[in-house]
Amino acid sequence: MKKTVAIIILAITIQASALAQTSKNDNTWNLLLNDVSIRYMYSITYNTYLPKPKFGKDLKVLDGKEISIKGFFLPVDVTGSVFVISYNPMESCFFCTGSGIETIIEVIPKDDQVKQFKNLETDNYIQIKGKLRLNAKDYEHLVYVLENVELEKIIK
Repeated sequence: MKKTVAIIILAITIQASALAQTSKNDNTWNLLLNDVSIRYMYSITYNTYLPKPKFGKDLKVLDGKEISIKGFFLPVDVTGSVFVISYNPMESCFFCTGSGIETIIEVIPKDDQVKQFKNLETDNYIQIKGKLRLNAKDYEHLVYVLENVELEKIIK
């Protein structure tokens, strides 16, 4: 009986921990998706419309902070050196369906992590950590940039 109770308590603890991590990830994505407004302004320099984000106060708190987040891995260029993590899988990502630039994060891995990222496959569901930078002015990068990124785990 004591062994059964101990197993039940252990199972509940593990499940609560998993739910807390899922909740934390959902909270981060919730801020990234909803605490920003994006307007597109025409740029004469680039001869196209570019995003002009306005970040909310709760999201601004994360600027410069290390975060851990889960998402779908997407290689962006043919050289395999530009990566993003997406809230959605490839079939419904920003680049493919126009679901919103706030659904993707540019990933800049630490030097010793680049090979691991190059070995990932499209739509691997991964967990990464790095320093979040909110980007409103540098059009050479996305609105969200995660720097010094480490691959924590491949979930699937």
